[in-house]
This record gives sequence, structure tokens and C-alpha cells, in this order.
Amino acid sequence: MTPMWGYSMICRVYDPQLNKLGQIETFVSLVWTEKYNQLGTFQLELSQQQEYSDLMKEDYYCEIDDSDTLMIIKSVQTEGNKIIVNGAPATRLLSDRVSTAELSNINAETAMRTLIHDMQAWPCVALGASCGLADKFEAQTSDQTIEEYCEKIAQAVDAGFRLRFDKPNRKLLFEVYKPGESQTVKFSTWFQNVGNLDYCVSTARYKNVAIVAGAGTGDERITVYAGDTASAGIDRREMYVDARQEQQKNDESLEDYKARLVEYGKGKLLEQLRLETLNFDIDSDCVNLGDVVSCIFPELGINAKVRIMGKTITAQNNITQYSVELGTPVITKRY
Repeated sequence: MTPMWGYSMICRVYDPQLNKLGQIETFVSLVWTEKYNQLGTFQLELSQQQEYSDLMKEDYYCEIDDSDTLMIIKSVQTEGNKIIVNGAPATRLLSDRVSTAELSNINAETAMRTLIHDMQAWPCVALGASCGLADKFEAQTSDQTIEEYCEKIAQAVDAGFRLRFDKPNRKLLFEVYKPGESQTVKFSTWFQNVGNLDYCVSTARYKNVAIVAGAGTGDERITVYAGDTASAGIDRREMYVDARQEQQKNDESLEDYKARLVEYGKGKLLEQLRLETLNFDIDSDCVNLGDVVSCIFPELGINAKVRIMGKTITAQNNITQYSVELGTPVITKRY
């Protein structure tokens, strides 16, 4: 792919209250990766200068023009005459908030927004506008960080979540989103608009049936099956789930208890998905995170609609390059 030459990227730095402290116009390299419903990564390498040392502090934020996401600095290393900074998108701060809420059979967006509303406050974090997502989170999850809740819920309904930087109001707005299909963007080796194509399929951890064992002992133990229970032969991949901690409640019927165990098993299956990913370089920042795009790769036998699950901006030696990571293709045709 053709890299963008001579693009002058500026990295602006903010304190935890989103006050601008300064900006960096010269750096050795920058790698800026955002994900649709997972944590991304951030690395900035600088030549050691006093003004840069003063700006690079843990829990400060970095911003670039190509994104409305801020990266939060989590480590700063001085190595010889270099400063190496690592971090993640601002959603990383949700890893420092926990909840014991038990969520099941609930609107996915409502669940995530309620978690943010109820958590201990973080400077400048607020709820943004609702997107009106209708999808329901049907599995069960509890007792984890807010970031883990959001990942599990969003992945279950193919939605994204973010903390969008509202610069005029100095806010980090929590938003759930689920873009539709792009009508204009198509990627294909036929069109010569992709480079460094990488396709990976993995069933190493894939399971589609959960055998969930709840209360009781021996032959009296209450056991249910969850997931694709009709699958058989090579298509059936089972896992055992010890749910002894999920005891039957005093006012809960046996039928309702078994239904709750099924939802618990579905939640565990979400952690054992079949992975199928496409990665490639693109000419420019022509797509948005979460967009569904057409991908035609005859050499892989694929004609598919695929969601953009990750975007990476790499800047080095005055050259800026873009690459995208796509999720499991929805195959519309196999060649």
C-alpha cells in the first residue's frame, strides 16, 4: 500500500481533568490502535528532552487529529536517550472500577450505561447520548471490572463501546454504538486497495455446548446444557462449567433456577468463540471503527460483509500508515 508521506502528526497532552498541557510535534514513532469492543494499545517513542519528560506522566491523556479517542498513559520508561510511553484507549480506566451486579436478559445498551452511571466517579467521565440499541444481552455475567462487563456484553450483541473525547466541554462521553454497512467502501485484491493481507482461522479454544453443574452433590447435582445443544459429531465442542456457587434462591423455582444456569453457561461460552480474522493495510483513513464493509478475496475464497474491529495508525520517519483488523466474516459467497 502507498504510505502517506510528509504528514505532520501532532500529539497533544492533557491532564486527568482534560486541561491541555502541551503538544509534541517531533517523535521517533507512534503506534495508535483502537478496538471496537476490546482494549486497544498505544505506544509513543520520543527522544529524551526535558519538556517531553514533563509531559509524559502516568494517567495523562494523549490526542491526535485522526481520532476522537484519547489514549491514557500507563507506563513511562526512560531508556538511554529515549522515552518509551505505553498506554491504551481511555476505556482502560474502566478496568479500575468494579461491580457485583448480576446481569442477564437485559437490553445491552441499558446494562452498560447503568454500570457507568452507578460506578464510583472518574474525573470528566459522563454518559453520552443513547444510540437506542435494541439488542438484548441474554447470557449472565457478574463480579468483574466495568471494562470486562462492557466487553462481554458488547461482544455478545456485536456492538462497540467507547469514551469519546468531547473537547469543547472537556468530557469523556461513554457511548455504545453499532454502525451499519458502508455503501461506498469495498476492499479487494482485485481493486488493489489492500496490502499485507493476513487471514487467520482458529478453533483452538472454540466451544459451543456448556455442561453446567449447579447445586447439589453426586447424582443429586442439578445439571443443565447450554448453547448449541442440537449440534453433534465434529460440530459439537463441549466444555464443563462448575456453577456450584450459583445456588438456588429461596423463592426460586427449580425451573427458574435451571434457566438461570443455562444463561450462566451461555456467558461462559462467549469466552470460547471460534476466531476468524482478516487484517490488511489500507491507503488512507477511509473507514470508521465498527463499519461493516464488503471484502472480496478470491484467493481466500471469500466474498463477505465484515465489521471493522480494529484500526491502527503508525507514524514513523515522517510516514503515516493505516491498517485495519476485521472480525469474523459473514460469508455471502464462497468461491
